[in-house]
Amino acid sequence: MQYQITESEAHRAKNPHHIFNLNILLTHLFLSLSVLKTSGEPLMFALIPLISVMVLSYVYFHGQKKRQSDTWYVAANWVLAWRRGRILIASYIAAIVIVGAYELIQFIMPGGLAMNNFSDTGGSTPIFEIITMFFGGALIFFAVLITFLQTGISVYDASKGIIDKNIARYIPRDEKSNPELGEFNDHPEPQ
Repeated sequence: MQYQITESEAHRAKNPHHIFNLNILLTHLFLSLSVLKTSGEPLMFALIPLISVMVLSYVYFHGQKKRQSDTWYVAANWVLAWRRGRILIASYIAAIVIVGAYELIQFIMPGGLAMNNFSDTGGSTPIFEIITMFFGGALIFFAVLITFLQTGISVYDASKGIIDKNIARYIPRDEKSNPELGEFNDHPEPQ
C-alpha cells in the first residue's frame, strides 16, 4: 500500500532499514571475517550475535519512541525493521540450540561422536561437531541473506511511501495516520 508522505518522512523512514543493513554488513561480514583472520576462536564468534542483538534492541526501543513522537508511516518502518530483526534473532537461537544439543551429547558420550580419520597417527575428526557448526551457520546465513535483501527493498519502498498494509496489525492506524494512496504500481498501464 502506498501512503502520502513528505520528503522528510521518506528520509526518516529509511533510517531503520539502513541501521539494520549496516548491522548485517559490519557484524556478519566484517566482524566474522576479522575473527576468522585473527584468532578463529569459536568463543569470539559469540560477539557477532551479541553485537547484532544490541543493535536490534536499539531498533526496537527507538521504534517504540517513534510510535509516540513521529508519524505513523515512519513508526511503521521502525516496526517493520524490528520484525525482520526477530527473524535474525530466531536464527541465532536455533543455531545455539543445535550447537548446544551437540555439546550436551558430547558431554554425555565424550568422544562417541568422532570419526577415525584414517591417519598414521590414529587421530579422529569430530565429524558431528563440524556438521552441527555447519547447520547452525547455514541457518544464520540464510536468515541474514533473506533479511538483508528484504531490507534493501524496504529502503526503496520507504522512499516511495510504500509499506505492506498488514503492518497495521502491529501498529494500528488512526485518524492522524498518513492517508492511503492505494496500491503502488511502478508501471501504470497505458489508457
